[in-house]
Amino acid sequence: MLFQRKIFFISYFLALSLALIIKASHQIIGVFYLMISTFVHLFVYDILNSNQYYYYFNLGLNKTKLWISTFVIGLINFIILSVI
Repeated sequence: MLFQRKIFFISYFLALSLALIIKASHQIIGVFYLMISTFVHLFVYDILNSNQYYYYFNLGLNKTKLWISTFVIGLINFIILSVI
């Protein structure tokens, strides 16, 4: 999804970096990603680029759907990394 592209790579990089710094297991990377992606979503779309929401509104997506998609993708990452 176009919306998640900006959030995904930044959040994953920060989660991996944080996990390497504290020498955490791969299960913790999923938790870090879930938390960091939420804050990156808030920072990138609600604070820096609030005008970009209009693009997604025209596609029929509201803020609730976009926040849910961020949380669901974070949850999927958490589940995948917990199973490995």
